[in-house]
Amino acid sequence: MIWLEKKYLSMAMPYLDLAKWKNDNTLNHRCPYCGDSQKNKLKARGYHFPNGGSFIYKCHNCGKSTSSVNFLKDNFPVVHRDYKKEWLKEHGRTPRAQKMPSANAFKFIPKTKPILDKISVDAWSHPAAKSYLEDRGISREIKLRFVESAQTLTELSPKYSDRVFGSDPRIVIPFYDEDGVLVGVSGRAINESPLRYLTVRIDANRPLIYNLNNVDKTQKVYVTEGPIDSFFLKNSIAVGGSDFGKIPSDIKENAVLIYDNEPRNDVILKKIEDVISNGYDVCIWDKKKVGSCKDINDMVRSGLTSEELIDIIDACTFRGLSAKAKFMEYKKI
Repeated sequence: MIWLEKKYLSMAMPYLDLAKWKNDNTLNHRCPYCGDSQKNKLKARGYHFPNGGSFIYKCHNCGKSTSSVNFLKDNFPVVHRDYKKEWLKEHGRTPRAQKMPSANAFKFIPKTKPILDKISVDAWSHPAAKSYLEDRGISREIKLRFVESAQTLTELSPKYSDRVFGSDPRIVIPFYDEDGVLVGVSGRAINESPLRYLTVRIDANRPLIYNLNNVDKTQKVYVTEGPIDSFFLKNSIAVGGSDFGKIPSDIKENAVLIYDNEPRNDVILKKIEDVISNGYDVCIWDKKKVGSCKDINDMVRSGLTSEELIDIIDACTFRGLSAKAKFMEYKKI
């Protein structure tokens, strides 16, 4: 099924150096088996092309030859897993039951340097980015990247080649899926750019939820709007906005939804009302505890520690009828 192989090769393209379709049926990129030319970083001598109804892979540097399906298995185990599932579905077959794999079995383990690491630097190593992060009170344990120009982010996905405007320096917040595959990034401007956040999606079929690959779903999960707010809470995720509807169903029971503290924002108030009706635990801020701070980062900058924030959030978390009662009080602030 050559169309199916082409589909999954295309999914792997963002992680392959210099990858591009030479024509409808020839994919070219640098070889992940040998690393290709060490002297000339612009050489790309790995090719996928049809042979007898399937794609095969051939490197004209090291001579590696294998099926493209095995290429995916060697270099992109998560993509290969999804390919197998769809192949079996197309053939009317069901995968055999298997033993539970290890925690790392489905994680993306590229042979080449991940593209995000190639186009960006550690945010803590750049003076301007470091100053911004320290001013926000963010811990050095938070792994973030930095680009001098927003235009650099277009290298993550070809479809953004004419969608990214401006060249502002940005701190890059990566979003991974549950298998550890990079599905998108959010670029936070550190200057006075009117566009504070710039989002680039690599895989439009997977939700952009920050820290989804690290959260323990069996414990209480704190869910914030923005990633930066989630940096200060243990076992937390962020939805990158106020749309909490994309939270995975297996997190719902343990989730505590935390909206920004905006009691006069009619849009946010309507969303809080909706999630209360849908049975979620919701943090309804107490002005006596957080004052006029708009969000969690403001609360940290005002002097609250992460431990104090957790205590406040837990005390301000309600569900059902008690949540509705607290919400009515909150709207009157």
